[in-house]
Amino acid sequence: MKRRRRSEDGERRLADEASYVCSSCGEEIVVPLDPSAGASQQYVEDCPVCCAPNEVFVDYDEDGSARVTSRPE
Repeated sequence: MKRRRRSEDGERRLADEASYVCSSCGEEIVVPLDPSAGASQQYVEDCPVCCAPNEVFVDYDEDGSARVTSRPE
């Protein structure tokens, strides 16, 4: 899911969160975004609903928008 947000003065800025869907329980999970961690990120996060581990991928496009995907670990 790509996320971008506009500030009050209309300037484009990066979103500070995005979401993925847990492959085990189907819940939408909101995660914080940290572009300072690199343009391509990968980490494992346990679902806060069902505790199943998900491998989360965050990739930033050239325009600064983030794409978040996941798969079961």
